[in-house]
Amino acid sequence: MPLPACPRIPVTAVQGIIPLKWIESLEQNQQIAHCCRHPEHHDIEALRSHADESAPNIYIFHCTCGRRHIRFMCSNGVRPAWDVR
Repeated sequence: MPLPACPRIPVTAVQGIIPLKWIESLEQNQQIAHCCRHPEHHDIEALRSHADESAPNIYIFHCTCGRRHIRFMCSNGVRPAWDVR
């Protein structure tokens, strides 16, 4: 079961931290609902798949309609993380 890593906050609060390609992939995906193509209205949260993970590797976009869009980051590179201030 995934472990919370970063709290759920508006996507607009983490622009510049999360990869731009995640935003673009939602905006350009014609196979999802119209509301889901506006990530500026989404919230995002980050999870760790295992307690041994040092940084988040599961990112969930929450749309206003209730749908969730999940991104996984498998590399050992820089993984986005944030705190609420």
